[in-house]
Amino acid sequence: MKWTTEDWRFLRASLLTLLTVLLLGGALVFFTHQWLGKSRDIFRQQQDALQEARNRLYKSGEEKERILRYRGEFLALQQHGLIGEEQRINWVDALRAASLQLKMFGISYQIDAQQVYQSPAVTNSGAYRLRQSVMKISMGLLHEEDLSRFMTTLASLEAGFFMIRECDLQRQGSGRSETVGVQPHLNAECSLAWLTMSEGKAGEVRP
Repeated sequence: MKWTTEDWRFLRASLLTLLTVLLLGGALVFFTHQWLGKSRDIFRQQQDALQEARNRLYKSGEEKERILRYRGEFLALQQHGLIGEEQRINWVDALRAASLQLKMFGISYQIDAQQVYQSPAVTNSGAYRLRQSVMKISMGLLHEEDLSRFMTTLASLEAGFFMIRECDLQRQGSGRSETVGVQPHLNAECSLAWLTMSEGKAGEVRP
């Protein structure tokens, strides 16, 4: 069979049509594959977001349960001055009230700047930080027992939570004078750490 020019022209048109169809089909397959890949990625992202939302919901439920469980204790600690900002006025008022109640010889004090409380016993306090404000006090005493009585009275006033860091007693000489009346036998120099807990501040390093 002999091919004529018309046959080749007709065959060329058919071949071009077939080639065009093949190219379009290949492009369609390629873009379909790309679209499926992106769809799978979007589906995975949505699954991850759904799982993260479920985890947050579960954790928020646990946190709410803990808040409800310990709400009474939390409010009690807040009322007694452990949770929240430092209550320096209350501390000073309690010092004076304890001194007056025990009819002591007055008291002087000095409070240092607040700082994070460092202790191996405090490993994880969550979002809160345990802090201390060191207070140095000086007072006259008639007897050594007056010191323990003062600390007990100070604690009973519930102005906050404190720890006794150290105390130093020095003798003052005679405890009675005909001209000035009763004078202290001892002078006590003590260091107290008033403790508070508050939320951590931005950039603050954990202990």
